[in-house]
Amino acid sequence: MLNQEEINIMQSVDIATVDKAQLADVSGITFDNSLSKGERAARILAQVKNPYCFRLGDTAVKIEFSDDGPPLQDMIANFLIRQKSGL
Repeated sequence: MLNQEEINIMQSVDIATVDKAQLADVSGITFDNSLSKGERAARILAQVKNPYCFRLGDTAVKIEFSDDGPPLQDMIANFLIRQKSGL
């Protein structure tokens, strides 16, 4: 697992200055619901490298988490719906 320093480094990536070509493209990632949540998270982390900053096609994405916010899956689904509809 990641330590707090590694997490802080991931969270501190500046979306305005990051080289998009260096970000993992998540557009082809699929979720295997037969795995436990921990195993799914480990697979996604291995593929994405930084769950706080990644790329969806040509769009750089920066995610910030809130303890009382909506689930990440809902946020990503809403983002993808907006992207598909052109909003």
